[in-house]
Amino acid sequence: MSEITFPGADFSFDPPLINCTSKPMDGIRVKIGPLGNAQVGAVLKLTWQGEDMSNKPIPDTKISLNHFVTENDQVKGFEELIGDYFLHIKPILNGNGRASYTINGGPEQSARIRVFLSYPDGTTCDEKH
Repeated sequence: MSEITFPGADFSFDPPLINCTSKPMDGIRVKIGPLGNAQVGAVLKLTWQGEDMSNKPIPDTKISLNHFVTENDQVKGFEELIGDYFLHIKPILNGNGRASYTINGGPEQSARIRVFLSYPDGTTCDEKH
């Protein structure tokens, strides 16, 4: 299985996180791969789910999409922008995002990233955008 990363994360934190500096209003980038072991044409199903700090799913933040693996994905990986900010990202506010994928319905691979979308004064990223 290939690794899941979040290229737009703020890497000045350890571990990296999604915050207002990451411009989540423009979406959250999720990268999988390279997908060298996947066959061209295989169905990659990517799922994003917002979670609270105890990893409990946040209602209505889940989104899934299907992608057919290409030769380019085998070499460079597959990258997708998640988000309608107001539907799939902002409701997380202070929690986690969980990205997972399967290929042709096989075993699931997942990764979480911390999501923190408010400033010290309590305003959210979009309110100061």
